[in-house]
Amino acid sequence: QSFEPLIFTANSAEDRENLTKLLSENLGIVVFDEMYDQLKELARSMNPHIEKYTAEMAAAWIEQHLGETPIAHYGNYVYYPWSQRVVHLLEEEEFIELRTNRNRNKITVEEAQILSTKKVGVIGLSVGQSVSVTMAMERGFGEIRLADFDLLELTNLNRIRTGVQNLGLSKVISVAREIKEIDPYLK
Repeated sequence: QSFEPLIFTANSAEDRENLTKLLSENLGIVVFDEMYDQLKELARSMNPHIEKYTAEMAAAWIEQHLGETPIAHYGNYVYYPWSQRVVHLLEEEEFIELRTNRNRNKITVEEAQILSTKKVGVIGLSVGQSVSVTMAMERGFGEIRLADFDLLELTNLNRIRTGVQNLGLSKVISVAREIKEIDPYLK
């Protein structure tokens, strides 16, 4: 019934050791590491004035940005126990910067900062599931509270976007997991 991923700080020797232990004790865990591509996107995002941002320019920016830090020790490793996946992601501030980059023409930076302080509640997760996930995709809140006392049943799948593997799971847990898979830093 968990919906909180475990976050391991990549530049912490203790966290790397704990992650290595987790991976060695659970051979079915799959690791997804697209950190270099995330950094390439971040480089492009941080230099919007350059019209034709080349791979060479991105590589130079990444090298300077990382400094002496190996890429494996950069960012965070996020473990999703319900799906047995580990994803190597940018640290929270850079992740938010990059993930909300395309919102800039929709809302101002000031409006985004205001929204990041707001708590919202969604009661009823049939239609509320789509509302909750959309708000998470837009990062239109600082904290979300979900309420629904039902479990997922086969008849719910005409209006709730989830897989049959979640039948019998609490609707709240299902939606919370989906949100955490979009953005593990959201509360």
